[in-house]
Amino acid sequence: MNPPALFETYERPSPLSGVNPAIKLATSIVVMLAASVVFDLQSLSGIFALGLVVAVAGGRVPLRVIARGLVPFALFGFGYFWMNAVLPREAGTVLFEIGPLAVVREGALNGVRFAVRALCFGIYSIVFVATTDPTDLARSINQNLRVPARFTYSALAAYRYLPTLKSELHQIRAAHRLRGLGEGDGVRGKVVQIYRYTIPLLAASLRRAGRVADSMETRGLGREPRTDFRAVRVRTRDWLYAAGLLAAVAAILLAAAGAGVLELWRGRLWE
Repeated sequence: MNPPALFETYERPSPLSGVNPAIKLATSIVVMLAASVVFDLQSLSGIFALGLVVAVAGGRVPLRVIARGLVPFALFGFGYFWMNAVLPREAGTVLFEIGPLAVVREGALNGVRFAVRALCFGIYSIVFVATTDPTDLARSINQNLRVPARFTYSALAAYRYLPTLKSELHQIRAAHRLRGLGEGDGVRGKVVQIYRYTIPLLAASLRRAGRVADSMETRGLGREPRTDFRAVRVRTRDWLYAAGLLAAVAAILLAAAGAGVLELWRGRLWE
């Protein structure tokens, strides 16, 4: 099986794939908000480990897919780590020096906390995205959260189009090779190459957007009231998932508080 492309769900039957998307989205947001207000490494590590277990056991998402999805969050976290390690607010113990920069122990520890928090955001984003069909998400937001259909289905159309950009880019590159237009060399060549690719992609996107808009208009999108071909209901197992995950996060925070290590974030991007 080919790995999912960017912005695509990992289509594999799992217990989480049957959970109501609106409930799953709200639960992930609440957990990420909880990770935003704590700052001790023990709590953040526990929340991340819980998300990893949920993704693997509940979502049946392979570790290689999780690792690839966490790369942007890891890079983002590394930026926070580096900023805190070399630019601490207060002087501390110097671990080592890199030229004029000194890596401070206390700042590095704070940077690790920020990095783990970024990974917490990443793992719970993967739990949601990798186990949720976009069409079911649009239906759930429209039916359960009462968001107008013209917004939900317009967003769905844009979301569905994103993965096709890669295939269209490959077609444009192949067409250029057939016409004898090779890859550019140097900075100027790369700029010209980007220009040659951008214009056809933009033109194709505009044509597709026009066709989608005409299709939505002919189907009466935006007119109310509407009937639903498939109803998306909130069931008992959806509430059990939300309650179970939130209870597990609460247990992690209570355990950290009982051990005397729970620390709340002071609202600063570096310490």
